[in-house]
Amino acid sequence: MFPHIEPLSAADQAAEDQRLLDDEAAIAASTWTPGEELALDEAQRVADADMERVRIAEGKATTYLAVLAALVPIIITLQAANWEKKAGPAPDSARLFVLAVATIYIAAVGYHAFKTLQVTGFQRVGEAELVRAWSGPDHMRKVIRGTLLASRRSRNAVNAKVTRIRVTHEHLLRAFGTFILLLLLDPLFHLAGFRNAAQEPAPTRVIVERPPKAVQPPAANCPAPATPADRVEPTGVASTRLGARGADRGSSTGLNRRPAPDRQSTPTGGGGRPDEARACPAPPPVEDAWGEHQTSDSVTPGERE
Repeated sequence: MFPHIEPLSAADQAAEDQRLLDDEAAIAASTWTPGEELALDEAQRVADADMERVRIAEGKATTYLAVLAALVPIIITLQAANWEKKAGPAPDSARLFVLAVATIYIAAVGYHAFKTLQVTGFQRVGEAELVRAWSGPDHMRKVIRGTLLASRRSRNAVNAKVTRIRVTHEHLLRAFGTFILLLLLDPLFHLAGFRNAAQEPAPTRVIVERPPKAVQPPAANCPAPATPADRVEPTGVASTRLGARGADRGSSTGLNRRPAPDRQSTPTGGGGRPDEARACPAPPPVEDAWGEHQTSDSVTPGERE
C-alpha cells in the first residue's frame, strides 16, 4: 500500500562493505594481458552504463515532478468543491478519505523525486589519474584499473538513485489509481441510489407582498365618530333605544340625543377636484348601557319594554 525504502540492517551493511573490499582487491590483482585495449573498452562501457542509469533516473524524476505540478491544481479544485458542497452524491467522509490518500501519495512522489535529483558524488578517472598512469610503465593497465575501481565505488550512489525513482514510480501509480477511484465515487453512489441531502435543492418559497390598503381620510366637514361619552343613558326602569327615525319624533322619550349629522359632504369651493366631494363614512355603532349596538332600526320604547 505504501512503498518505502528500508535501510539495510547491520548484518546486510557489513556484508555489503565486505563485498566492496573483495571487488576492489580482485580489480587490483587483475593483469588483463593480453588484450588490454579490449579490457579498456569494456571498462569504459561499464562506466558509461552507470552514468546513463543516473541520467535516466534524473530525467524520470524531472518528468514526475512536472506531472506532480499538474496534479496539484486538481487536488485544490477537488478539495474546494468538497468543502463548498458542489460535489456529487458520494458521502463527504468517503470523498475526503480518498482525497487524503491521493494527497499522501502525491506528497511521497514529490519527496522521492527530489531525493533522486539530489546531487551525489561519483568517482571517475580524471586528468590527474591519466597523467600518473602515463608517467610510468603499464599505463594501459593503470587506466583500466582506475576506471573499474571508480565504477565500482560509485555503484551504491547509482543504485540509490535508481531505487528512489522506482519508489517514485510506484507512488505515482497509486496516486493515479486513487484519483480514478475518486472520480468513480459519485457515479457508483448514484447508481446505488444514494443521494446526498446537502445536494438537494432547497424548496422554493414564493413570498407575495401586497401593498397595504389605502385608508380614505374622512372629509373635512364630516362629524367626528361617537365616543363612549355619547352613549344613551336609560331613564326610568324601561330601556329605550332610539334610531335615526326616533330622533324625528321629538323629545317625548326624555332622551337628549344629538341631531343626525348630514351624511353627504358638499364639494369644496375653488379649484377642488370632483372626487373631493365624497360621502362621509358611516359612524361606528354606539353601545348602550346593555352592551347592545344602536342601529337605525331601533325599536320604540314601548316595543323594548
